[in-house]
Amino acid sequence: MEPFVEVDWLAERLDDPKIAIVDSRSAPAAVFYGGVGREQYIYGHIPGAVHLDYADQLHDSYTQYCTRVAPPGRFAEELGKVGISNDMTVIAYDGGDAPYAARIAWMLRYYGHDNAAILAGGIDAWIEAGHRREGEIPTRRMCKFEPKARLELRASVEEVLHVADGSSPAQLLAVWPDTVYARRDREITGARRLSFSQLFDELHGCRMVPPERIRELTSDLDPSKRTITYCGNGVHSSAVYFALQSIGFSDVAVYDGSWAEWKYHKLPTTPNT
Repeated sequence: MEPFVEVDWLAERLDDPKIAIVDSRSAPAAVFYGGVGREQYIYGHIPGAVHLDYADQLHDSYTQYCTRVAPPGRFAEELGKVGISNDMTVIAYDGGDAPYAARIAWMLRYYGHDNAAILAGGIDAWIEAGHRREGEIPTRRMCKFEPKARLELRASVEEVLHVADGSSPAQLLAVWPDTVYARRDREITGARRLSFSQLFDELHGCRMVPPERIRELTSDLDPSKRTITYCGNGVHSSAVYFALQSIGFSDVAVYDGSWAEWKYHKLPTTPNT
């Protein structure tokens, strides 16, 4: 499935029981009150949507210092509780300010569910197109979701350490938004810079820029080589995962622990230039 769908596509299928809509609005990593996404959802959401928070319901609770994806048992339980099964198409959306929907979609693809996509432009695009919102929380019957991890989509701290010590030829990319990157003074040793802000239009719902622009921005990279993306907690790096895949990068992974894990363990860094 293509990584993005447009509002009109979803509106035409709103009553399709085989499509699960997930409101993935969450809180920035720096905000410790995690209920803000749920509050936004209750205030108004796309009809029939359920809410899933990547940093609350779907993170690995054994690693409090970062928001790695939940183990398969917990992931399956959380999806089953909101009525998502393996035979459904999942469309995730966010508020258009941060790519939380991409994080959910990447998690689903990591666990073998390729029928997962992101609503381009988020809920703002839905509202601008004249479609209604609702505050009613839908009742969904419990379903069974069977995760089948695709380990190649997820880079571990050990794999990134091999890049840092020079023993791996993988391309490691620091993909923070420009506003965040400008405040940083160090990065993971061996990392190269690729700007999320140039790959996605942050002023218009974090829509991905055209493929030719992505190819231009990645012209110094080898699309056939192992490529690992990272950011603070895996959100923006999940979006860049889809951008790279869309132009033919054949072996892309997200460093799931990202900077939060790397910094916690005090692993090798180098100054930004």
